[in-house]
Amino acid sequence: MFRLADVYLMYAEAVLRGAGNGDRGTALNYINQLRLRAYGDNSADITDGELTLDFLLDERGRELYYEATRRVDMIRFNVFSSRGGASEKLWEWKGGEPSGKSISPHLEILPIPASDLGVNDNLIQNPGY
Repeated sequence: MFRLADVYLMYAEAVLRGAGNGDRGTALNYINQLRLRAYGDNSADITDGELTLDFLLDERGRELYYEATRRVDMIRFNVFSSRGGASEKLWEWKGGEPSGKSISPHLEILPIPASDLGVNDNLIQNPGY
């Protein structure tokens, strides 16, 4: 199940990434519809120049707060681990440090549970675990 807001955000991301035959004007309209619903008026509308991947990641964070999408979004936008270089986002206690620290790219993929590995000899643990 997807919320319509998530579909609008996915459409806008696909357009910005050049996937398919989407229309940038439609993407902008969808984002502004979300912001109209959230703010109650057009005061928070964005312009075409403001419609960027960085903006979309932040908007997904606001719109889908507490909907368990943030980690996957950050990996897809290449800001979760050191793989993102200077773009990596840090927050308090990231990497076990009070001020936050960079983490290894292997942490983007979760480990396979030992219980699964124990019952299926065809499985191999993900690298780094």
